[in-house]
Amino acid sequence: MTATTDRKDIQKLKHLLQDEMSAVESYDQAIAAVKNDATKAELADLNSGHKSRVIKLQAKVTELGGELPENSGLWGKFAKLLEAGASHLGDKVIVGTLEECEVHHLAAYKSGLEVFDEAEHKLVFSDLLPAQQDAYEKINKLHTSIHH
Repeated sequence: MTATTDRKDIQKLKHLLQDEMSAVESYDQAIAAVKNDATKAELADLNSGHKSRVIKLQAKVTELGGELPENSGLWGKFAKLLEAGASHLGDKVIVGTLEECEVHHLAAYKSGLEVFDEAEHKLVFSDLLPAQQDAYEKINKLHTSIHH
């Protein structure tokens, strides 16, 4: 058997974990930046889902003997953009950017599932992927409801 760090299933789980970690960072920044309280509440709800997925993925990576990633992945760019003062962009642009990130994240969950064994596939396909699909649908609905 290959070394634990070379296992494709662990690498895929770590990639998903990095994306979830970055999503949490991005949502934290977005919540601080948006003006509308209802939008803040919706984003906080979505963020709690990402935090839950971080915990589940950390547990699975650790269980399989993988090392947890030290930094976040794809969405880190968005968090850095907000940190750099992009809050002046407005709620619609911020939520729209989060929506784009959710689309990419959903695609990441749907790709590469063949590397997983039955238990890992169940976690990703039956638990994490449906939760991510729900997150995308909620952010899409929120984005279309903002009028400016």
